[in-house]
Amino acid sequence: MKPFLTLQSVESVLGHMVAFPLLDVESVALDEATGRLLAQDFYATEDLPGFDRSTVDGFALRARDVFGAQEVNPALVDCVADCRMGEVPDCTLAEGQAARILTGGMLPQGADCVVMVEYTRPAGGSLVEITRSQAPGDNVIFRDDDAAAGSLLLKAGHRLRPQDIGLLAAFGVVDVEVRRKPLVAVLSTGDEVVPASQMPPPGKIRDINAHSIAALCREAGAQATRAGIVGDDAAKLKSAITQLAENHDVVVVSGGSSAGMRDHTVEIFESLPQAQLLVHGVAISPGKPFILATAKVNGRHICLVGLPGHVTSALVCARVFLTPLLEHLQGSVGSAKPPQVAAVLTRSVASAQGRRDYLRVRLRPLSCEPAGQTSTRPQTGLGLQPLYEAEPIMGASGLISGIAAADGLMVCPENREGYDAGDAVLVELFR
Repeated sequence: MKPFLTLQSVESVLGHMVAFPLLDVESVALDEATGRLLAQDFYATEDLPGFDRSTVDGFALRARDVFGAQEVNPALVDCVADCRMGEVPDCTLAEGQAARILTGGMLPQGADCVVMVEYTRPAGGSLVEITRSQAPGDNVIFRDDDAAAGSLLLKAGHRLRPQDIGLLAAFGVVDVEVRRKPLVAVLSTGDEVVPASQMPPPGKIRDINAHSIAALCREAGAQATRAGIVGDDAAKLKSAITQLAENHDVVVVSGGSSAGMRDHTVEIFESLPQAQLLVHGVAISPGKPFILATAKVNGRHICLVGLPGHVTSALVCARVFLTPLLEHLQGSVGSAKPPQVAAVLTRSVASAQGRRDYLRVRLRPLSCEPAGQTSTRPQTGLGLQPLYEAEPIMGASGLISGIAAADGLMVCPENREGYDAGDAVLVELFR
């Protein structure tokens, strides 16, 4: 048997990744930037919306002119103008004057509030009765309420969401500087693996990992391709990895990452130019035989990742390590951290001290506490009140159905020997 290096902790493995250089910056059209990671901080280039505008249909006026107004004792103002939509009002309101305005219209000079049309009534001619008192700023968005010029709105490394696209559009941005998508090749290994499109003969299985891992990479913002299947032949595997390293940022090899006689991934990674083996073995379950290495090909830094062949082990390792790696290469400031929910375990689970266990769980909503009754549910160490039941899904790491049925992963830390039924735990949700 080939020896493992000393098993590293999850934090140690993640710590290696921050040394990988970020990918280049490229400019993309605003409408193509959703999900991309911003390459530099974005500051407001101007005040937004840039003028004082009404949030209701009504009358723009001075709040002090209607102080104390009410239904039985209305204030009387003189409507001297109409504020046309999309135009700058050509009037300045004096004491006791108002201007008719629509939602989104620009306030005239002198006005500091808008009274809703529902609280007004005609009083003959151009006179209007106001039946509600107003305060300065009522029903108004001021020129820099949305953003003040020079303020930091989006940080570098932020993953752009639809609302962020709208924010950039509000400042006239049509092209966005983002980090280039990582180019990832996913290579499967094993004499027993055949393409998913084929009917496997006895003793062989379809290639699950290539599809699931490539999908996970795309979910993390990468441009991933399936690079085919190579049997348990060291020379052929080395040739395939060497070729893939020529034009990819990350090469992921599924299978062959352990320490058996058919496991060649480590030695091939180490044979590449200026290679450095960073990780071979992690203190987690499933996924112990994880590999992380780096090489330099044609002047470019290449990330080399070896995943276990068992489907659940491969996916858990990919979620714990490959997703953060891809996020880092794009300049992430932490958006890779999966959302968590608190849940109550439905059955006891065991774990071995010294390793971190990732357990597949299915979530079900907990029934609500009766009204007025103090909750008797346990809380997590973070003080979160569980809203779900977490049912562990047991099964070997070579089975895909269990992780497909799961809603997330429950993490059992290194310092515990498991959890009892009824304990409150945190569950990392699948995206």
